[in-house]
Formats: sequence, C-alpha cells, structure tokens
Amino acid sequence: MKSVLGFQMWALAINVWREAVRDRLLHILTGSGVVLMLFSLILGQMAVGGQDRVVQNMGFWILGIWGLLAVVYLGSNIIRQEIQQHTVYLVLSRPVNRPTFLLGKFIGVLLVLLSIFCLLAAAWLAIMQLKAIPLTTLHFWALAFIFGEWILLAAFSLFFASFTSPLLHNFFLVGVTFLGHWSNDLRIFAVNAQALWLKKLLNILYYILPNIEALNFREAALYNEAISSGLLMEGAVVLIGWIATALAGANLLFARRRLL
Repeated sequence: MKSVLGFQMWALAINVWREAVRDRLLHILTGSGVVLMLFSLILGQMAVGGQDRVVQNMGFWILGIWGLLAVVYLGSNIIRQEIQQHTVYLVLSRPVNRPTFLLGKFIGVLLVLLSIFCLLAAAWLAIMQLKAIPLTTLHFWALAFIFGEWILLAAFSLFFASFTSPLLHNFFLVGVTFLGHWSNDLRIFAVNAQALWLKKLLNILYYILPNIEALNFREAALYNEAISSGLLMEGAVVLIGWIATALAGANLLFARRRLL
C-alpha cells in the first residue's frame, strides 16, 4: 500500500516538474537571477573596498527574493488550475486520496524549486570562485537555510492555495514572508507600544507567524561570525515545525473542500 501511495505521489510530482520545465516564465526568472548576480561584479567595481561584500550580499539577496517569486508563481494556481481544467476530478476519481494529491503537488513544487535553487547557487558560487572570495562552511549553512525558507514558503503556499484565490494567496504569502522576517521587531514594537490594542495585535502576529529570521544566517556568513549549534537547532526546529503545521493545515482544509 505504501509503495502504491509513493508511486502516486511521485507521478504527480514528476508531472508538476515536467510542466514547469516547459514554462518560459520560470526560464526568464532563473536567467534574470543569474544576470543580476553577474551585474554584482559591476556594482562591486564601483564600491570602494567592498567588492567582495557586494557580490556576497547580492547573491544572498537574489537567492532570498527569487525563492519568494518562484513560490508565488508556482503556488498561486497549483490547485485552482487543476479545478478549472477539471483534471483534479479525473485524478481524485481514481484510487488517489486527497493527502496523496496534495503531497504529490508539494513534492513536485519542491523539485522545481530545487532545480532553480541549484542553478542560481551554482552561478553564485562560480562568481565567488572567479573573484577568489573564500568560501566557508558558514556560506553553505546560509545556503542550506535559504533553501529551507523556500520549502517553508512552498508549504505555506499550499496551505493558502487550498482555500483562497490566487490574488489572496499571493497577498498572504508575501505578508507571511516579510512579517516573518520582522518577527523579532514585532516583539520589540509590542513591548514599546503605548496603545493596548496595538500591543495585543503585535503580540498575536508575533505568536501566530513563523519566525523566518531564525533561518537567516547570511550576515554570519558575510562577516565570518561563528554560528552556535543552538542557533542551528533553533532554525531547524522552526523550519520543520512550521512546514509540518502548514502541510497539516492544507490537508485539513483541502479534505473539507467540496470538489466531487
């Protein structure tokens, strides 16, 4: 039974990946990221004594933002398109349950994101080598958690796509991303807020949104600052916990949605 479910999920995932490979907009997105990384070499020439820092900053920034753009594009129609084209009825009318359908789509999106990430990361690492910028384990930890953030966003994308329109999906996903990176600031603002309603609102946002900043080790890599095992563990717990929560929520909502 498990092998059958695994085959079904893999078949759905490969189908998502094949469709994405033929998508010209994803080609343009990936290519533009590589071009901007190359442009960082020009910007670095204009920076006085900070070329290495510009190249690293630009690479980290592109890898962060391009993940959000890719997830927004892939996730906004991943379920709605299936419903509009009536393919979801064909799939679910067969012995494929809804959790398998959702996980197959999620794995497919991850395969697409992994392909994009590997291309962008390889281009950035090649530029780093070209400029003789020393690579440390801190850079690879930063890269690993950047891709972890991509996975987290993909899980939230599936959660929002299971019950909202593409427009609201994009709005919620962008909001979670930026507020998640400002999570620590929200806590500080809540402490300093004078109005009681504002203090409560900021505290609610702080507790219900993922602390995505816990996955951010780019500054440590940039300034060669040691990362403690405690911080890495905290980032891993935040990542795994919120991915599991988002997927469980997506499955719960999609299971209650009337389709057939």
